[in-house]
Amino acid sequence: MRAEIRREYLPPGRPRQLAVVLPNVKLPSANPLRAHDRPTTRKPVPEWVRKLPPPRPHDDPLLFPKQVDGQLGLFPPPRRTLAIADAGRIRDRPIPQLDLVGTQLAGIARERNVGGAWLNLTKSLARLALAAREPGHRQVLPQTLDDLPSMSPTIAEALRRAGLLADARHKIVPAGRADHGSCTRCLAWANDRRKVCTACRQFARSHPGSGGCERCQSVQPLAGGLCRFCTVLQAQTATDIDGIALEGGAQLWFGAGFAPKLRTVDARYPPRTRRKGRFVAKKRLVKAAARAARPVSAHLVDPAQTALFETPARDWTRLGKSDLPTPTHEAEAVMAEFARYIRSRGWNPDHQRSSTRTLRILVSWLGVRAPIREIDIQAVALLSSNHTGARVTDFLRRRELLDAEDKISADLLRARDIAAALPDSYAAAAHTWIDVLTGQGSRPSRSIAPTTIYNYVSFAAPILQGFSAQGIDDPRQVTKEIIEAALEPLKRPHARSVHTGLRSLFRALRREGLVFRDPARTISLSIARHAPVPLPTDRLKGILDNAPDVRSQLVIALVAIHALMPVAITALHLDDLDRTRGRLRIRRKNRPDHIVYLDETTLELATSWTAERFRRWPRTPNPHLLINRETAVNGDTPVSRMIFRTSLKGTGLQAGKLRQDRILDEARDGADPVRLMRVFGISAITAMKYVAAAHPATIRPDPITP
Repeated sequence: MRAEIRREYLPPGRPRQLAVVLPNVKLPSANPLRAHDRPTTRKPVPEWVRKLPPPRPHDDPLLFPKQVDGQLGLFPPPRRTLAIADAGRIRDRPIPQLDLVGTQLAGIARERNVGGAWLNLTKSLARLALAAREPGHRQVLPQTLDDLPSMSPTIAEALRRAGLLADARHKIVPAGRADHGSCTRCLAWANDRRKVCTACRQFARSHPGSGGCERCQSVQPLAGGLCRFCTVLQAQTATDIDGIALEGGAQLWFGAGFAPKLRTVDARYPPRTRRKGRFVAKKRLVKAAARAARPVSAHLVDPAQTALFETPARDWTRLGKSDLPTPTHEAEAVMAEFARYIRSRGWNPDHQRSSTRTLRILVSWLGVRAPIREIDIQAVALLSSNHTGARVTDFLRRRELLDAEDKISADLLRARDIAAALPDSYAAAAHTWIDVLTGQGSRPSRSIAPTTIYNYVSFAAPILQGFSAQGIDDPRQVTKEIIEAALEPLKRPHARSVHTGLRSLFRALRREGLVFRDPARTISLSIARHAPVPLPTDRLKGILDNAPDVRSQLVIALVAIHALMPVAITALHLDDLDRTRGRLRIRRKNRPDHIVYLDETTLELATSWTAERFRRWPRTPNPHLLINRETAVNGDTPVSRMIFRTSLKGTGLQAGKLRQDRILDEARDGADPVRLMRVFGISAITAMKYVAAAHPATIRPDPITP
């Protein structure tokens, strides 16, 4: 009333007013005392009140303290005495599933037709029940509800409807037997009347005799100076991934079926025998944690970093598997994709561990943000037989993560080495000669096969060294007479090869302006030309049936029936075979393609090989018709010419002799060289050679033929 009269600030709530109660007289309606428009004066809040800290959330850590999930209690929790006020102590603590239980309590309130006070009370009790759950458990034990001050059946019904009420448990220790069951040696409790547990008895049988334990000083059977209790304890804490190792203490455990197992060393086992125990999994976890703790490689290749100069292949010989850094997330994704790639190809992952190991080393050290050089893959693959790089190269090529190296022929490299070993003046001329033969001269020209280049250089190099030994230090000093003198002591077949190489050398030097004339141009040698000779029929009989597999039969048929050259057979693509029309396309460099019409036998062999090829390598990226297990994963690499030796093994025949016999047999049927050119795709000179060999009486040699 005083505040109303003085127009002061009134606290929240209605002011109290006295009323006179008269019998049978109804009280008038209560109206507010303040009924004017004059504003109310409000007292300012004191400054010391503003400086007070905000009120703390109501979450008492002493009530139901936070526990470790999955932690088993050594003893059952004691009986609690909870009160309604305890719910206010944790009213700001987030309680999982509390809203679900509140929904069920609201439904019960509607069924019982009760008010909001009852609902608030039951929600507070439900908060206490849910907060008292065991760590890591979702449901509430029925014995926990006995700790509530009231309304336990109602809370139990709400929990049951919400699916949060656990089944009742039996007591672990029956009454009357709570004082029995501890082992006198390992102190394990098993709820039985045995003084020594079964595990300690077996330990004593394996280790007869007793002595003082080095750790606990107890007189018991020992293994390596330790009793079973200390042996298990050290094995349990040797790999301390959970932080449970005790300094100067010991951890008790349950016995019987819950006891920790220990595989002891018996005299029956030989010394240094590796055996797996139950702690192997913990050691693996420690290794995995150690690998995860390694830093990321400091040598990750940045695609934005421009290379200052070309670097050779890295030296990977000092790396070990344990030295690998932690791979990046992108590298982990590439490794997972490589595993899926292996499974999609139908390969056994256990057989591809060498490829996986190679890829893991590369992506862990270099990353996958920039393409990986093929030369590094080859260097890692050479570390041991447990590292391979063929499938890694093909996989990275498909993902556009491969920096492929320019393929250089081994024959061309050997030719360069021979040229570098010559004297200085001839070495420069020989390298210029090789450049011209490979199409890299001052004027564009067609390159020839690297094998031919190597043969030219290998035949001409000894002659050039002989010129230098005679004092002829410049190719411009070489004359026709000097070359004839060098060729004279040589046998005719070898002299012909040397002469061909020297003619090619001086022709290239004159073209580049290094010599004024070609001294080998006007030199001619007489050579004996060997005519094709047919093979005996008895050697050809059964050659197709004695082949080891379908692929060998197809190779023999292509050579012996259609007279294809080995280089053309290895270059065949799967798309070149048209089984519908019975045709086979032969790709020829700088010449039109040649079409071969397959006979019935060859077509059946081609069909059988195609089916076997798809069965063995259904997802191979190699486009060639003939492949093996190495080339099936090596991009577009053709098979080597060793396939002809394998196919003709045991017959004593060569692919070239079979081809000559087939063309010569066709030439006997008619002296038409044009027909030979159309059937076998050979040149006019070659066709005339076979016609002359098949019909020597009717075909005379050309008098102007060199």
